[in-house]
Formats: sequence, structure tokens, C-alpha cells
Amino acid sequence: MYRWVLYIAIPVVVILPFIVIKRRNNYKNSIKAANVSLVNDDPRFKKRVIVYKLLSIFALICLWAAIAVSFIMISRPVEVKTVSKTLRNRDIFLCLDISDSMDELNQYICDDLKDLVNGLDGERFGITIFCGKTVVLVPLTTDYDYVLGEIDKLQEAFEQSTSYWNWYSDFDYETYEYKYAGTLSDYGSSLIGDGIAGCLFAFPDLRENTDRARIMILSTDNEVFGEQIVTVTEATDLCAKYGVKIFALGPDYVVDEEQYKKDIEKTGGAYYRIKSKSAVQEVIDAISVTDVSDTVEMQTFITDRPKLLFYILLICVSLYFAAGRKVRL
Repeated sequence: MYRWVLYIAIPVVVILPFIVIKRRNNYKNSIKAANVSLVNDDPRFKKRVIVYKLLSIFALICLWAAIAVSFIMISRPVEVKTVSKTLRNRDIFLCLDISDSMDELNQYICDDLKDLVNGLDGERFGITIFCGKTVVLVPLTTDYDYVLGEIDKLQEAFEQSTSYWNWYSDFDYETYEYKYAGTLSDYGSSLIGDGIAGCLFAFPDLRENTDRARIMILSTDNEVFGEQIVTVTEATDLCAKYGVKIFALGPDYVVDEEQYKKDIEKTGGAYYRIKSKSAVQEVIDAISVTDVSDTVEMQTFITDRPKLLFYILLICVSLYFAAGRKVRL
């Protein structure tokens, strides 16, 4: 990362040994002590002198290597890796009516929805839930593990809700309340049009990026209790305007089914009354063949790699002090 450090380090590391050699040769031509021939000829002394010189040279080499490695570490060695990631140009929002009348259907389709999420490859997936108000539970994301975790929580909440009405002994009120977080309102419940519109405008860049394929998976019985700001017809008109296809799942009984079906199909999607497990799979299959294109995103990852150099530096410094202590450098 800091190559300029190496431009300083190379001259320093190259010149340093010559400075040390010159300093050690300062007494080469000095006056020698007299009457040392007896000591110089002693084999043990000769051996100690050889060991001393070898250890001195070894210690200086270790010091030189430690300085060189230190400069390299200061220059911050890194590994640069560029990865190309293919993103599928499609957004999918799950839009759930979480009123109690929808508990059984929502619980029923959760497993298939998890299969859908597991089969995604680069598409963004999100979840909105609505009753009196719309809540974006999961913004569009490619973090499929997080999405699956939220679907699991919703499924548990639907199970607790059906258990509540059956006076189930192991009822967990906290889990049951999870599906209602932020969705209750004094203006009514199951406000379908508001739920569809709220999910529609949770799609980012709706007006700016018209090339993305956008899909809404809607689960509701179309039974409204209260005054809607936007009707289902008006909400589906908006979806058709912005190119958002709705694939709607309904239970055996759907209020004003003919008009509801017409509103859904004008978006380019389809309406399914869930009578069997295969019906849910038909929806998944229909979604899988909708328009999608691929975009390639380049990502560069920079990772510091000081570990090996740190070990080398630690070894060099340790050896230097060990050898230096031996020869009293």
C-alpha cells in the first residue's frame, strides 16, 4: 500500500552492512598487544574466537534482516482480489395480509416460499406485512439467510395464532404478537389496497429504473374491514403503471373474487386460489419464468497480510538477542 517506504528501505538496507563493516575495521592497523602468542596458539582460544566471529556475524545478519522486514511491514503488504459477482436484475416482494383469517394459508405457503428463496441466485427479496398499516419487515436484500429467518419467525407466529383460537396449552403470546408489530391501526384491519400500495412503493428506484423486473407475491382473502386510503383497483392500477407484476394467492373464499382476479391479472401477473400443495408450486414456477436479466458487479477486496512477516521479525529479533547476549554485542 505504501511503496514509497520501499524506495527508502532499499538504499538503507543495502548501505547498512558497509557502514557496519567499516566501523568494525577501524582498528585493523592499530598497535597490537605484546606477548599474546601463548593465548593465540591455544586451541581452546582459537575455537572460542571462531565461535565469537560466527555468532557476531549471525547476530548482525539477524539484525539486518529484522530491519529489512520492518521496512516491508511498514509498507503494508496486502492481497488485492477482484471478484465479479453476477446479480440477477429482478426484485421480489412478499406481501402478506397477516390478519387472523389468513393464518392457515400463510402458514401453509411458508415452506414453499422458503424453497423459492433457496432457489434464488442474485435476485433481491423482501417482505412486507400489513393489516391496518403496512410494515417493511425485510427491505430488498440478497441476504437469503436473513430472509429465511424472518419467514421462520412469521411461520411460528401463524402457528401460535391458530393455536390461540384452539386454546392451545403451549401458547406463546410473544411469538404470536410478532406478526402484528407495527401493523395495527384504529382505522381498521385487512386494508388490502393500502397493503398493496405500501408494498409497491417499498421497491427502490421505482420511477428511475424501469428496466428491473419487479414481482409482488400477494397473500390475502380480499376481505376489508375499515376505510382504505387506496382501493385494490387503484393499487393494482399503480402496479400496472410501474410494471410490477402481482402473483396473488387466495384461500377457498375470496371476497368479490371476479373483480379481484381481474385487478390482479391486469398487472401481468396471475391469481391462484390455493386448493392443494401443487397450486403453491405453480405460483413458484410462474415466478421463476418471469423476465430477468443479469448484471455483473465487480468488487475489489483488500486484505492485509502481515502475519508471516511478523513471525519472521519475531524470530530475527529473538535470534539477535540470543546471539548478542552470547557475544556481548
